[in-house]
Amino acid sequence: MDRKSLTARLLILPLLALISACGTKPIDQLAVSPVRPAAIPALPPQARQLPASPWCLPTCSSALMKEREIWRQMLIKAGEGEQPVNKPILP
Repeated sequence: MDRKSLTARLLILPLLALISACGTKPIDQLAVSPVRPAAIPALPPQARQLPASPWCLPTCSSALMKEREIWRQMLIKAGEGEQPVNKPILP
């Protein structure tokens, strides 16, 4: 008899858990505080870029970029004939 009453009590516990779960509010109805988007802090004055000089034109920057590309291509062509290192340099 004692075992039957214990089994009955253990069966009632999951039922009570289910009933109490059905009685709660859905998550979307709970009071949730709104989340603010992340703020990006302002740069300190020493990290800010100086304004462009009036004598520096956009075409100047463009010409510099083209020149750098020419230099890069020259370096690539100069390194094409070299063989990769097969042995360690240091003993």
